[in-house]
Amino acid sequence: MQGDLADLPLLGVLELVHFSRKTGVLEVNSKVPFNFTFVQGEIVEGGILDWLGLDAINALPLSPEAGRFHFHSREIAGQPIKPFARLMGDWAHLVDEWSRVCGLIGSPSRVLRGNLSGYEEGRSVRAVARQGGEKLFTVAQRAADAVASGKLSLTDRYAWHVLRIRHPRSSGSELLVGSSLEHVLDGQHNLGELIAQGYSEQELREFLLHELREGLRFPGAGWVLRDLAWETENLTQTARAV
Repeated sequence: MQGDLADLPLLGVLELVHFSRKTGVLEVNSKVPFNFTFVQGEIVEGGILDWLGLDAINALPLSPEAGRFHFHSREIAGQPIKPFARLMGDWAHLVDEWSRVCGLIGSPSRVLRGNLSGYEEGRSVRAVARQGGEKLFTVAQRAADAVASGKLSLTDRYAWHVLRIRHPRSSGSELLVGSSLEHVLDGQHNLGELIAQGYSEQELREFLLHELREGLRFPGAGWVLRDLAWETENLTQTARAV
């Protein structure tokens, strides 16, 4: 089973797989590519690239504007994450909430600082959630409310700044400002260092998004892609408002 999301919206695809009690993997190729694993019509796993689990599912776009889907029938075992109807309901509720939250903080990668436990020295929502073992959205919602009330402030740093990524086309030579981004992503310099050397953060964000959608992979690629997409969406909306 395959098709275009313009002809059959994602929710319709999911309901079709569920009610026909199919077992296999549904791949969705959109601006935020993701997949779901079904067993007898129930979702047992899902996420964005290597970011899997309930946090990842609840962070997915429910109605991608464009894209294609492909269902691969496979013999798979597993237990439902939640009953299908409940999972869909929770996801639908959080889609709008995530938009509000990211409208305030940009994405869970944004480093925040303030007099709130975990953020005194400046940390991202992702780091605080991971350390506390809490759901990502719960921590993000709390942080967004703290930003709105002035208890936390935004910094110009993001969690993805510390990543060292090696691009397949990297020259591996000395970092020369002005070189193309695929050549300076050598796995030796982190992304924050490239920005400090004069590379535009927006240029780097757009480049990484494009390369991830084209197949670039590294540990953490899933959450990086999602956060970059959120940040781009909010920067675009802010620019339009101005």
